[in-house]
Amino acid sequence: MQAKNKFSCEHLRALIGAQVTYHKHRCEIIELLDGCELVLQVLEPGSSIQPTQYGEGHRPVPVTYTLQVFDSDGELHADVQAAGLEQLLSEQLSDNR
Repeated sequence: MQAKNKFSCEHLRALIGAQVTYHKHRCEIIELLDGCELVLQVLEPGSSIQPTQYGEGHRPVPVTYTLQVFDSDGELHADVQAAGLEQLLSEQLSDNR
């Protein structure tokens, strides 16, 4: 999706490794998926149980969230704004000038 704002998927790559707060959890941006989706990993202690292909609990893994960056109108998604990523993106753009 073509964004209707000054940010693009390429700007998001520079955010990998940045820390944000999402749903009251301190998270680190660990990956940028195709389609402009960011993967956040919770840094706080705790985990979820990863199921096998048969749905049986297998092993503990860190909690992750996948955030769609742009909404259907091409604007920054509300979840991205709530996590403070709009400010990080703006800072990155101003640093690159």
